[in-house]
Amino acid sequence: MDRVVLVVHFVLAAAVVGLVLLQGPKGEGLGAIGGSARLFHGPRPRETFFTRATALASVLFALTSAYLAFAR
Repeated sequence: MDRVVLVVHFVLAAAVVGLVLLQGPKGEGLGAIGGSARLFHGPRPRETFFTRATALASVLFALTSAYLAFAR
């Protein structure tokens, strides 16, 4: 069972890295403090998909990390 979780963990690690690299730059920088024009426009569908996929992969990665750390 530990080997299966370890393999899933490695796959999730690669997926998180890949998803982060596929996301476009936000380009807000310090301009986000004073507000920007992007606040009036919703995020593009591609950005929301990669953001949600990254969040899901990150949560699963954290869960497999906790399992591998404490399940012994």
